[in-house]
Amino acid sequence: MASIIFTDIDGTLLHDDLTLGSRTFEALRKADEKGIIIGLSSGRYLASLFNIERMLPCKVMKIAVNGALIEYNGSFLQDIRISDKAYRMCASFLRGRCSSLMGFTSRRYAIDADDEWFAIQAAMMKQEGVRMDITDPDAIEMAIGERPCKLLAKDRDAEKLVRFGKELKEMLGDEADVVSSSTMTLEVLPHGVNKGKAIAAISEKLSIPLSDMVAFGDWDNDIGMLRTAGTGICMANGSEAAKAAADFVTLSNNEDGIAYALEKLGII
Repeated sequence: MASIIFTDIDGTLLHDDLTLGSRTFEALRKADEKGIIIGLSSGRYLASLFNIERMLPCKVMKIAVNGALIEYNGSFLQDIRISDKAYRMCASFLRGRCSSLMGFTSRRYAIDADDEWFAIQAAMMKQEGVRMDITDPDAIEMAIGERPCKLLAKDRDAEKLVRFGKELKEMLGDEADVVSSSTMTLEVLPHGVNKGKAIAAISEKLSIPLSDMVAFGDWDNDIGMLRTAGTGICMANGSEAAKAAADFVTLSNNEDGIAYALEKLGII
């Protein structure tokens, strides 16, 4: 029995052009009618998830910033921020070495970029970020009104990001966690934060067995969620590591793989 369906957004729920397929919309509508809770689980910041919710047939639970923030029915179930020490260390290391750096809060993002990423990020989030030097969490709080939850680096050189990720993990130890959410991104999160632990926390707080949870994802930052949920489903366009962690591999995001899996597995 499925009680909650969690889905990543980019590369999973949405098509590559950031639209929602009609077949996926209808599948989620049917799931909602059956009383199944729909949950968004994303690396995006919280305010951006409200924009995605408007595209869906129902109100949803929201896991933002890869599990740092959890919002449900207007209340926070979890709110974890990255330590100032880890943030400053990583921002100083990455600044000038990557095409774009961003500091995510719950409501907005600060961005240090003057290139294609500024426009790309604004299109994804439906909101422009605050353009500024993002290396100081105090400055971000002054500009946005709250401290950052994570640091995000973007660059088209995938090998460089892999190298930086390894270096940062050695530097940070237990200060923070480093994860990839695509070939072009590197994220630094509060230590111990991931989507898998987020749904485990939801299971405990709402007394819903993990076995009743279904999770959809496509990349390495989804692995914890795919392994923790009773049924983990990876998109055909997903990373090899995410596919290996899943119980089932469905069609791609552009082929409405969520709808296909929900029908194939008899969930709707």
